[in-house]
Amino acid sequence: MADQDPTDQSGQEFNRPWEKGDDDEDTAEEVPPSDIESDEDADPVVEESAADPAESGQKTSDETTDSDSGDVDWAAMAESTSRVDDFTSGQYLSATTEEYKGLAEDVSRAAEEEYEMQAVAATLPGVESGLVGFEDVSGKVTDSEESYEAVEQAAASDLTRRIASGLAIFGLFLGSLVLGGWWFTTFVILVMVVAVGELYANLRVNQYRPIALFGIAGVILMGVGAHNAGAAAIGGWAGFAALATILFFSLTPRRNPVENVSVTVLGVAWVGMLSFAILVANGPHPVAYILFVVLLIALNDIGAFFVGRAFGRRKLAPRVSPNKTIEGFIGGLIVVGVVASILVTFPPWESIGLAKGLAAAAVVGLFSPLGDLVESMVKRSIGVKDMGSVLPGHGGMLDRIDGFLFAVPAIYFLFRAFELL
Repeated sequence: MADQDPTDQSGQEFNRPWEKGDDDEDTAEEVPPSDIESDEDADPVVEESAADPAESGQKTSDETTDSDSGDVDWAAMAESTSRVDDFTSGQYLSATTEEYKGLAEDVSRAAEEEYEMQAVAATLPGVESGLVGFEDVSGKVTDSEESYEAVEQAAASDLTRRIASGLAIFGLFLGSLVLGGWWFTTFVILVMVVAVGELYANLRVNQYRPIALFGIAGVILMGVGAHNAGAAAIGGWAGFAALATILFFSLTPRRNPVENVSVTVLGVAWVGMLSFAILVANGPHPVAYILFVVLLIALNDIGAFFVGRAFGRRKLAPRVSPNKTIEGFIGGLIVVGVVASILVTFPPWESIGLAKGLAAAAVVGLFSPLGDLVESMVKRSIGVKDMGSVLPGHGGMLDRIDGFLFAVPAIYFLFRAFELL
């Protein structure tokens, strides 16, 4: 097509504006320099077309302009014709070059393809060698290598603190458990005191005024009562702390007494439930039973996390804890059931048996997530992410024991029903 003269459907020859043939050069009329008027007041030279205006039906410039006034006769010009009026579609297609064929398809095909964007290693003049990404080419401001290194170092440091604090608290727990008696009771009481103190501190930031003295004294008395007198003492001392709080607010002028009494009693009743761990440790197999409960709760949390992260789609409680899913909850139940089935085959837990071990796993799988949801609800209502920072990398003490607060009392009553305690 490029070798042929482009013609329209009527066979009329058409030349592109950029294609000037030899004929145009030969027929072009040369104007001698002497014929060009140099006077600035002279009328501008109007280049005449090769065709006669009379023959083509076009009006000349004399007909469209008034030579006396120099004004343009716009009406006559609008009625006149031009060479583009006879420009047909055939002439347009003839002017299109062959290489444009299929261009739209190629562009569309290229737009549909997916390309993986990668950074490349490059050495630029005056710039040190390093990774050059697309943000660098586009001029978008990005973080420097020092900032990336700082983030990585912070993450590594946080992981180190997390591991160190986790090992420290587990070492204290295991040491007190092995020593038994008042050692373990003291450890549980200290954990409850720290946890209830974190709760009251966050409540005070949110304009509540709980009586921390009554709350801390209440959990201490509940722990001591559990060690000396059993489950009845836990409920008795919790009721005594609640009654003392009510009397205090009744006898002293305080703002918002109902709210402040409620949050004070909440701390005692909620955190104080960890006292049931002292009752489990006072049984015939304290180390084995406590470790059994701790392993089930920890592995239920781990299993729910990884299963929910891999397969979680449906939210368990979207308003309270958006990250928890039904799939994760079911996955935690399955994991803790498998773990319990394996643990009961070892000598320390043979007395529990398979059926009772699976029942304990079911109780842990139900009540441990419930305790976590309750703490999430409290934290969301007061607008905090972590209850504290006493355990670097883990948050507060209450963040670590939230799953135990409902699961441990449920395990205690289950073991009592199975006559294991």
